[in-house]
Amino acid sequence: MSSVNKDYAEKRNFIRMFVDATVTITEPETGLVSAGESKNLSGDGVMFITEKEFKINQALNVDISSKQSKLAPLKALFVVKRVIKLDNGKFQTAGKIEEIQ
Repeated sequence: MSSVNKDYAEKRNFIRMFVDATVTITEPETGLVSAGESKNLSGDGVMFITEKEFKINQALNVDISSKQSKLAPLKALFVVKRVIKLDNGKFQTAGKIEEIQ
């Protein structure tokens, strides 16, 4: 069996889909609600842009509603794995979907 170098994208468990959708983010501990824009979604994760900075390992409830009526909304428990501050002062937040609600 030969060993073939695969680029990182081929090693992903799920394909990443680019999604232009509104995200409503609720912090379960406080009930605070924030808004964001989803940029991509995979079988076990999501990345969105928001004005609020969330903490690594913070659990959030996310409700993703596509602007395309063909796609059903997604409600999930989400855990933050990466936060990057963007040049425009917003935050790119990525993480893992722990549970579909």
